[in-house]
Amino acid sequence: MSAAATTRPEKVRPTARWSYFPRLIRLLFTFDRRRFVLLVLLQIVSGVMVTLGVYLLERMIDGAQAVVTAGAPLTTGLGWAAALAGFYIARGGVGSLTGLIADRFQEMLRGHIEETAYMKAQTLSLERLETPEYHDQLQRVRRGMDRRFFSTMAFLWRSLGDLIALASLLVYLGGFHWALPLLVVIGLTPGVLITERVHRARYLVERKQTPEERRFRAYVGLLTGRHAAAEVRMFGFGGWLIEQTASLWSRLSRERLALAGREARATLLADGLNALVYVVAIAFSLGLLLTGRVAIGAYAAFFYAVESFQRHYWGLVWNISIIHSDLRYVKDYFDFMDHEGVDVEKGVRLPGPVREGIAFRNVSFTYPGSDRPVLVDINLTIRTGERVALVGENGAGKSTLVKLLMGLYTPTRGSIEVDGVDLREIAPADWYRRIGAVFQDFNRYEASVRDNIAFGWVDGANRPGAIEQAAARSGALEFVAELPDGLETHLGKTYREGRELSVGQWQKLAIARATLRPAEILILDEPASALDAKAEAEVYEQFATLAAGRTAVLISHRLGSCRMADRILVLQDGRLVEEGTHDELIAQGGEYAAMYRAQAAWYR
Repeated sequence: MSAAATTRPEKVRPTARWSYFPRLIRLLFTFDRRRFVLLVLLQIVSGVMVTLGVYLLERMIDGAQAVVTAGAPLTTGLGWAAALAGFYIARGGVGSLTGLIADRFQEMLRGHIEETAYMKAQTLSLERLETPEYHDQLQRVRRGMDRRFFSTMAFLWRSLGDLIALASLLVYLGGFHWALPLLVVIGLTPGVLITERVHRARYLVERKQTPEERRFRAYVGLLTGRHAAAEVRMFGFGGWLIEQTASLWSRLSRERLALAGREARATLLADGLNALVYVVAIAFSLGLLLTGRVAIGAYAAFFYAVESFQRHYWGLVWNISIIHSDLRYVKDYFDFMDHEGVDVEKGVRLPGPVREGIAFRNVSFTYPGSDRPVLVDINLTIRTGERVALVGENGAGKSTLVKLLMGLYTPTRGSIEVDGVDLREIAPADWYRRIGAVFQDFNRYEASVRDNIAFGWVDGANRPGAIEQAAARSGALEFVAELPDGLETHLGKTYREGRELSVGQWQKLAIARATLRPAEILILDEPASALDAKAEAEVYEQFATLAAGRTAVLISHRLGSCRMADRILVLQDGRLVEEGTHDELIAQGGEYAAMYRAQAAWYR
């Protein structure tokens, strides 16, 4: 047992990353134009208010000095003080309103982003979903949706406010001396480069760690999950899992702590430069005061203006740097959304039920990322209404052939035709609705019994008696009647009111799910693999009933069940090596006959 090597993070050019910024703005604007425009206006107001506050502070101090030194009326100072107090109240109101609108906008957008990402995942081909690259990218998209994508929005609003504040403060500081804005800007600029390097390093570390993070979560799931608990305890490899998780966590932590140390040193350098600029600005302003070029009110306001300028400049630099960094996560989302999906409604629709059958023409298939074909030059025809059994050793390609037939995979070479029409040209939705299937690795949905069956045909599940009839066909109705709430019983022990079923009972629900819709084609992939001998016999007795009037494909390792098939197809190493009835194949004395004799020997 060893861990796979980590993948090298791909480098993303900064200019390529910024190309996603306009796309992000379009997304925000088109999602909610009214709130977007309102937030922009509020940030403009907030930015202008910064300089307004500096000006009111200057006027209040000058007014107070005039009262003390020149005998001006007391109302002169109090008026400006009242104005400054009103300003702070208004600024707080603008900030609260901005936060309220931004939070609402972000929460609504989060739901939209997650919904569109999940919808995109539903359109991706099964081949793509089975690649490690897909899962690495999905992990990064989830991480981005949890944190980075929406922090980009928050920093975007702040950046706009900071930009407006800086523009107005530049005008104000320039009134003291033209060199002051230049001094502050030049002094703070190195922080831009430092901060960018920090965020770039963090993203690259997180991207590099994605495969190992997924492995860590998988090991934790085995240690804490219910489904693997029995084997982990029985085989005693819980200790090994703990060692692996500890080793992975240690390795991940070392890299993160090393990154944190580099970030701390970089931040210290940036803060030192910031302090140096402030000291120089104070000395410069003191010189202006001592030479009589500014009054005491302007001098006091100058301190506040310089501090505000530094704060907003550094805020803008920091925000832009974070946006620049987080655009990597925005890029991950848009790249994910740009994957070519399958439009299930696009394509031709068959005018009626399949008449002639399904034909495989020189079909070969290789999984993405592999150079070994799973199926090679398959030529066969399944006639409408025919019951076909697929047999062969594990890895022979039986399940892959069925997924090709269902349109879940696309042939690497060759074609599959339905009544002479290439399956690639048929609208997937039209083809899917014609098929009912029980997969070998069927799902156990932790929902009600009714929902477990209804998922097989959501649009038709509300027909009176449809759920009950499907449960009766699969043999599930008997045990469902004994559950505390019947069809409404919630399944799964992870819920307090949930009930757990045996593997065989779960499989009967899967069969009910497959036979709920009036499908023309019924596919059963090892339908009795989890059943006891009696239940298995019941399923195979029902097979003829379930297949009546339909094209049926049965995958089974129990060759005795193949007697009820009209034709048996034998796969070996991805090739179709034999076909015929049970009696014909036994008479041939080939691969099927050898497999049948080997199984029969156990019952003698």
